[in-house]
Amino acid sequence: MLDAFLHINIAQTLFAAIIIVVTKRPLNITDKLLSAWLFFVMCSFVMKLININFQDHFEFDLIGRGAIITLSFPSFLYLYVKYLISGVSKFKSIDLFHFLPFVFISFYVLFLSYYNPNFSNLLYSNGNVGLLLIMFGVVSIAIFTLYGYYTIHLLNKYRKTVDDLYSFHNTNVSLKWVWTLVLIFYSYYFLAIIINGLNKAFEIDFRMSNILIPVYTFFIYTISFRGYVQPKLLAQKEETEDNKPTESYQKSGLKKSDADKYAKMLTKLMQEEKLWLNPEVNLNEISRHIGIPQHYITQVLNEQLNKNLYTFVNEFRANEVIHLFKEEKYKNWSIIAIAFEAGFNSKSSFNTFFKKFTGKTPSEYRKELAPGESS
Repeated sequence: MLDAFLHINIAQTLFAAIIIVVTKRPLNITDKLLSAWLFFVMCSFVMKLININFQDHFEFDLIGRGAIITLSFPSFLYLYVKYLISGVSKFKSIDLFHFLPFVFISFYVLFLSYYNPNFSNLLYSNGNVGLLLIMFGVVSIAIFTLYGYYTIHLLNKYRKTVDDLYSFHNTNVSLKWVWTLVLIFYSYYFLAIIINGLNKAFEIDFRMSNILIPVYTFFIYTISFRGYVQPKLLAQKEETEDNKPTESYQKSGLKKSDADKYAKMLTKLMQEEKLWLNPEVNLNEISRHIGIPQHYITQVLNEQLNKNLYTFVNEFRANEVIHLFKEEKYKNWSIIAIAFEAGFNSKSSFNTFFKKFTGKTPSEYRKELAPGESS
């Protein structure tokens, strides 16, 4: 059974890696990182398959299981998230240092396995776990924990800024699929640590492969498909750690008189040109339309209007919904059809925002405007 899953996973990872590189245009740095990661995942499965079929030929079982290759996975996931949310197009050479632990351990262990005659004693001593395996376990836990923390930290920072960049919510913008991916990835890893610990403590012979391979099958299909359809996000200005928005605004150089002028320009733009009718209008499009730098728009919205872009744009959409509720032409339209007509692109986002904006659900509000009328 595991053989079948392994063959499926090898074929899927190789196929997905090739398809992304060959067919996706434009090909972003995140696509290249994803393809490289899928190739490494494929290599780990190939080693696992070889280990099952030729187990007696391997002195160092971890090599056969591809365990060392998995040390590169946290770095790939971290860099994928980093470049995805930053929106930058060029890979920075300094980020190659994130793979140093993986490269160092790989060469160190491979060197020992070939040239050290006492290598077996480093793995197992008198039937017990040897020093090398203990060190490998400690380093693995450290790498996964550290990169797990930084990956989640990046996603949290992005979640706080996404409403400054977009006027809408969807899976690609909110990156909910990435959150799910990260949680599955690290939940499985730390579950593996617990189960392996219980195996050693209570001499239970439960093989993690029974869970690992099917879970990775789901994991591969998810990241392959979602990664392929994921568009490039808007580029964000890099900030220093713990840099408060008010502190960065103080250094922006925007004068109070210009800020007031820009606030009026933004409001006038929305009132006259109705950009909010575009369900996917974002900060970049508004910036190009009005000729004001993106960071100035964000500053003006936050400081002058005390709003983010999401709130600013959707207030116009909500007011348009209220206006359409009163129009005879839309009397027989469903509420969600009116919401889409006003520029909303999601039923859940519309209901949530409208309730927050008016204090009433859309159906409650409509009934109060037309007593006895059904929505």
